[in-house]
Amino acid sequence: MGICEGKDNCDYWDHYYQQHNSHILGMFITWGFIASIVVVAGVINISGRHRKKLSQKDEEGKKTASGGRSIHGVLSAFFRKYLLPQSLWGLFSHVTRFQAMMVVLLTLYCTLFTFIGISYGVWVNPTKPPGRRIGFLEFSGDRTGCLAFAFVPLVFILSSRDNIFSLITGVSYQHFNFLHRWIGRFIFIMTWVHTVLWSIELGIMYQPQPTKYKTTWAKRYWKYGVGATALLTFLFLHSFRTVQKWTGYEFFRKSHEVVAVLFLGACWGHWPDMKEWIIAGIAIVFFDRCVRYVRMFLIHMNWTSGTSGAFGLHAFDGTISRHHDTDGIDVLVLRVKSNITWKAGQHFFLTFPTLSFLESHPFTTSNTPTPGAKTQDQLYIIRVLKGQTKRLADLCIEPDTEYPLPTIVCGPYGTSVIDQSASNYQLIAGGTGASFTLPLAQTIIASTSVSDEKRIIDFVWILRRAENLRWLQNELLELRRQATETPGVDLHIRVFVTRDGEVPSASSTSPAPSTPTASKEVCDPKDKETLGVNISTEAKTPEHDVTSWLQDHHPSCKDIVMAFRDECVGKIQVLASGPAGLGRDLREAVAGCNDSCKVWRGDEGGEVGLYWDSR
Repeated sequence: MGICEGKDNCDYWDHYYQQHNSHILGMFITWGFIASIVVVAGVINISGRHRKKLSQKDEEGKKTASGGRSIHGVLSAFFRKYLLPQSLWGLFSHVTRFQAMMVVLLTLYCTLFTFIGISYGVWVNPTKPPGRRIGFLEFSGDRTGCLAFAFVPLVFILSSRDNIFSLITGVSYQHFNFLHRWIGRFIFIMTWVHTVLWSIELGIMYQPQPTKYKTTWAKRYWKYGVGATALLTFLFLHSFRTVQKWTGYEFFRKSHEVVAVLFLGACWGHWPDMKEWIIAGIAIVFFDRCVRYVRMFLIHMNWTSGTSGAFGLHAFDGTISRHHDTDGIDVLVLRVKSNITWKAGQHFFLTFPTLSFLESHPFTTSNTPTPGAKTQDQLYIIRVLKGQTKRLADLCIEPDTEYPLPTIVCGPYGTSVIDQSASNYQLIAGGTGASFTLPLAQTIIASTSVSDEKRIIDFVWILRRAENLRWLQNELLELRRQATETPGVDLHIRVFVTRDGEVPSASSTSPAPSTPTASKEVCDPKDKETLGVNISTEAKTPEHDVTSWLQDHHPSCKDIVMAFRDECVGKIQVLASGPAGLGRDLREAVAGCNDSCKVWRGDEGGEVGLYWDSR
């Protein structure tokens, strides 16, 4: 600190450096909070794995594990009941109360961080005519800028496919997208507060004006600051679904990545004294890209020439076909031959060189790998919307005809989503969401051993048209055959057709006894054949395979989930995927089925878990 002139001026600089130290301390305290949360989540993750191991020990160990699960189950049921439903405010559409609570807590933290410990004094500026230095404007402006810098590494960690948070907590990277968006929005808010407060200070309080304001505009930090704010505003606006629909998803992805890197450079130019936080953000970006490209290289590199092809990098062979229904909706069926294994519920990022080397999109496999096979067949069910899926559909000139499509695969991503401690499973899919639930059903059946208690698996598929069953016709037949050959598995397959009336048939129909929302059930195998998929032919108990014709409405998720809960004994897990509205209804239904008092009394049926996949 240089020599200051005048008591008022010296007092200002004393406060300035004290405030500067508190700003920096606050940045590290913020990361201390973040690290603490991640560590606690990691401990919970490790304890959960340990609890599963205890449940497999001898009888005495089982009792101990059961007691641990009881306490864990009571807490899980309690929090699901009150935090799982959709948030109460219209601002948070398709967001749980837990996620909304996180945003509220983050808002409180940022607000307290901005105002607590600030010097709210007023000092005379030595320039002529005398101006004023307002402590609130300068020090709160600096505090919000520091907090925005501190959040920069966090927002990039949350956007990375390969990040340390997922490794520690066991939470797949896509579930951090909500936090990524909201941390980015808080950076935007903090940046604009910083900009406005300092604009008032430099443009009004400092004197003489407008000379002071003009000279400030000529300085490097001001130009880079305005540039960083403009870039951040672009990122903020494109974080909303409405804007993404206007511009297209491909434009959003590419521009988001490029503008984010430019934003980092502008922040460095604005205040180089805090470049360490920017360097951390840049390091995270390049580490994530390096891991991604190295993984793709190792997957597609052929090290020797032979039957698998010549030495070098090769895309996997694939075929694609287009299927059209009476609603004008196109669905693509993509089959890729790869050398990769995966777990049910995981997904891959696919690149199609025929269209572009620069675009990759996440898709969930609709099947499970064949154990021990060198070549694995990956199946994808893709609904045609806009952008790349529309261009893929354009490659299929004739419907129901396969066309070759070389495919570059990167993955798998995601973690195992099946709760092995559950006794019964309900898998609910809307439309192409069956590409997520079908392999899970196959995996659950395959993991069932003879010594296990009877396991009820309820596979529910909600479709617009009966003809849509052809998407996974062979896979449904294989699922029924697999369940028939596995002792201890009671598989129910229920299909809800929402836009078709009852298929005419000579066979008799009867009111649905167990599905309140169904208009009628077609239980005779001959009726199933009208769909082009006889899902009951190979069943030991064909009465469990039910098609409900709803014609003009959707089934009640509450009725579906509660009826299954009443039928089962033991813990239940619901695994689901489909439109956002289905997810909202399922969260409400599952929350209503959780009862911590029942779990406390030893009834595990009061604990109903939910895993929702929105991709």
